[in-house]
Amino acid sequence: ADAVRKFTVLRGLRLVRLARAVRLLPQFKEMWMLIRGLTDSARTLLWTYVIIICVLYVFAIAATELIARSEDFKNDKVVQEQFGDVLLSMFTLFQIMTLDSWTAVARPIMRKQPGVAAFFVFFISVAVFVLMNLITAVIVENAFSISRDDEEEQARHKERQKEKEMNELTELFLDLDEDGSGELTKDEFDAATQHPKIRRKLQVLEFDLNELDELWNILDDGDGSLTVEEFAHGLRKMKGEAKSKDIMNCLKHMRMVDTHLTDLDSRVDTVEGQMSAMKDEVSGVHSDMGMLLRVCKRMQDTIQRAADAADKVKAQKKAAVQSTGAVAAPRALPPAPRR
Repeated sequence: ADAVRKFTVLRGLRLVRLARAVRLLPQFKEMWMLIRGLTDSARTLLWTYVIIICVLYVFAIAATELIARSEDFKNDKVVQEQFGDVLLSMFTLFQIMTLDSWTAVARPIMRKQPGVAAFFVFFISVAVFVLMNLITAVIVENAFSISRDDEEEQARHKERQKEKEMNELTELFLDLDEDGSGELTKDEFDAATQHPKIRRKLQVLEFDLNELDELWNILDDGDGSLTVEEFAHGLRKMKGEAKSKDIMNCLKHMRMVDTHLTDLDSRVDTVEGQMSAMKDEVSGVHSDMGMLLRVCKRMQDTIQRAADAADKVKAQKKAAVQSTGAVAAPRALPPAPRR
């Protein structure tokens, strides 16, 4: 009965099934990686122990021959307890490999045989610096491989979830498209969203029924109709949370708009400069035209004065001619001579 009760502890392995059920949730990603690391590293750990045992066995034979069988330590009880046979040597070398008080084992032996120091240094170099680090690297590489597999599994799960959502949204579109034309108009959308079945589907998809008009305005690209792709992809993006790529895309468009506005500002500044230069030119032309007008006015005045003076001179000459003719008229002409 006690043995049966001990085996009932194995029921705790059912927790692994629970961990597997929540492996795709982001909150339990690290826990699942640890469990996968332990389970998938079992084969690696098995071969790790095999290699460690082989290395310990080879060095244990050498330690037994060099230390325990030496004349200096045949009567040393401590050394015989540590290196008396191969198994004892393997256990002592395992202690040294873990660097657990290994100097307490090596220093008393080195006082009698200083050359044994080379054996211990060589063993630590092989077992600790090379073998254990190599084993750690293999286990870490295995953990990275598990992480990559989990990411691929999550990607496949998201792809299946995406296909499921797309199918649901496509079915919803077909329910909204009354004439079966493959395009959804505003009138069809308004009429269909009043149907209880369609409203229930929208509620299942977590859309607010009070924002249906705003929903159409967001989905419509300005042509007054929606295709299956526009409807399904638009609703799917609205259903999920904003992702990093969506935020980056929005920031990209904002930067593009900012660049266009900056370019527009520079062009406006250029136009303002040109307008200012044109205004200065117009002012100069206006000043020149005013001066030309004044010159023309002076020329007109001069010509008018000259014409008036000419008229006066002409009148004076005419008056003088008339006065001269009046004086000469009373005199008689002399008679003509006879022949």
